[in-house]
Amino acid sequence: VKCGTISVDVVVSACEKRCEWEKALHLLNLTSQLAVECNTVTFSAAISACEKSGEWQKALQIFRVMAKCRVESNTITFSAAISSCEKGSEWEKALLLLVAMTESKVET
Repeated sequence: VKCGTISVDVVVSACEKRCEWEKALHLLNLTSQLAVECNTVTFSAAISACEKSGEWQKALQIFRVMAKCRVESNTITFSAAISSCEKGSEWEKALLLLVAMTESKVET
């Protein structure tokens, strides 16, 4: 069975809904072996899974990897990353993300 981007998106989103950030990250790490490209939905769901589990550092790590992979961030991506910082009492980082969101001209 061939695994595609949509399949990965669905599974990572399911992990997000169940707050299973470790499984979401594991799948994210497997995508290169599966020859599947991650997209905005994939990364956003993984960031959100970390946010819901209070793993703000992992959320920001994924956010940086997303930028490194040149995958475009959207409002959902930034909101999840900002929310993860808020839950981790990292208001300075949240503020920096808000500035970056404004500078990148993400549609709200």
